[in-house]
Amino acid sequence: MWLRRGLWISTIAAVVILALLPSVSYLGLRHPANLAGMYLLTALAAGALYSFSKALGERLFLLLGLLVVPTAAAGVALLSAGWEAGGYLIAAAYWGEPVMGYFIYRRLAGRWRGVFLASAAAYAYSLPLTLFGLWLVPAVADAVKLAALVNLLREPVRL
Repeated sequence: MWLRRGLWISTIAAVVILALLPSVSYLGLRHPANLAGMYLLTALAAGALYSFSKALGERLFLLLGLLVVPTAAAGVALLSAGWEAGGYLIAAAYWGEPVMGYFIYRRLAGRWRGVFLASAAAYAYSLPLTLFGLWLVPAVADAVKLAALVNLLREPVRL
């Protein structure tokens, strides 16, 4: 139940990200609509962390999540306060996503689990490109991750 809930939350977050990436590129990091989207992503990340932590029972996953999610939230807060450096902090925080994704990957069954992990890594490591207007690269990776999540929700999970 908790693993599926985390996958659903991650799926919603992937959709939000697909809308946010071009918007950030065209309107800027500190545009009110983009900040609202980033605050929504922060809330979704906290929910996903809680759900996956309950499902996995892995102390290291939780500790990493307690570093990654608040770091991203601090980046959003800095952007809200007018500090462009917040965008770099968010991008840096996302580098922990593939490591956390590995813990989830080990619990998943089916053909899409490898696609999930690879696309999460491609998204996280290409996210800084958005800061330079190259949002399409992480958007493609996020779209692949979204497809993997949707298909994983259709397959059984390994307990």
